[in-house]
Amino acid sequence: MSTLPPSPGPAGPILVCISGPDQGKRLALTERETRLGRATDCHVLSDDAEVAGYHLALSHKDGRPVYRTIAEAVIFVDGQSVPEGRIRPGQQLRVGRSYWQLMPGAEEGPAAGLIERLSEHITSVAGLEKVQGFSISDTFSEVFKRRAADDIEDYVIVGTRTTTPALAAVDANWPKPWLFFKALILTAVAYGLFIVGWNQFHNLNLIPGLIMIGSLAGPLTLLIFFFEVNVTRNVSLYQVLKLMLLGGALSLIASLFGFQMTNLSETLGPPAAGIIEEIGKAAALLLVVNQLRYRWTLNGLLFGAAVGAGFAVFESAGYAFRLGVLSANSTAVLFNVIQTRGLLSILGGHVLWTALVGAALWRVRGDRRFDVSMLADGRFLRVFGVAVGAT
Repeated sequence: MSTLPPSPGPAGPILVCISGPDQGKRLALTERETRLGRATDCHVLSDDAEVAGYHLALSHKDGRPVYRTIAEAVIFVDGQSVPEGRIRPGQQLRVGRSYWQLMPGAEEGPAAGLIERLSEHITSVAGLEKVQGFSISDTFSEVFKRRAADDIEDYVIVGTRTTTPALAAVDANWPKPWLFFKALILTAVAYGLFIVGWNQFHNLNLIPGLIMIGSLAGPLTLLIFFFEVNVTRNVSLYQVLKLMLLGGALSLIASLFGFQMTNLSETLGPPAAGIIEEIGKAAALLLVVNQLRYRWTLNGLLFGAAVGAGFAVFESAGYAFRLGVLSANSTAVLFNVIQTRGLLSILGGHVLWTALVGAALWRVRGDRRFDVSMLADGRFLRVFGVAVGAT
């Protein structure tokens, strides 16, 4: 759908809605202001329920595309709440639940820069909203801060009707996760206690607990990190843990069926594992894909991480049991399996790649109910292919 403002003036760049309820709409910027909103006298009529009657005014002044919010309306530019300013190539404007961007090539020049264009391409492929202002030191600045137990408990109470913030109240700054580090320390201490117990007593009753906590530590740590990064705070910890358990078990069983029913392992060898396992994990996401209350890409990222974490935990426990117990190998093999897979899970593995697959699927789904044809969308297939290759 092409929408042009009625005001005269030299033709300027084109702003296009790339996702959301207004996807496909186009807005030509001219010297006179063009209003975007739900009011009938706006130049561009929005179908987005979270857009105000008069939400945004845009124009092309002094050769630059600029915008300003109207009244108390809120928009986010590359994740930051900015009431007015210039629109630069590659930036994304979130208006309500819709994302707008200058058409490729609009006013592109040396200022855009190779890094800027590369960053835009990566975030587009990954199916994520572009992030600006990321700093490692600033992001992890809260990790070592001391907190009372009450503060930690309040921190994890999210996703309910009373604790989910309105869109305008969401903190658009890059989050500063810290709970994941506490989870890492707690699980590492528990694992260390099992090691001490085994070295002291050599009691076989300690082995199941050792396998359990050792397999859980890495995936759970990374999953909590994604839980904290979900700045919309609309998914409860209960929902995350439920999907980790059910989604992890379902994806593992689906993968085993895949190995049993196909000859990919004989045909492709080791690469078959990536294809079958990623299909199994993606299938587990169907448990929540039609819950439209979870409509943000970050929700898909978190749900994918939950399924991936469950898969990683159960798979690691299985390997540890089979290689370290059933094969009658020494406990050194058991410890090596747990620690190696735990380290790999923190660095990425099933948790990270399934998180990206979930984000891509949620981006394609948008505000619609899931349809199998969405799996053929290039935005999903590109990410899925990368995940298969990495697995």
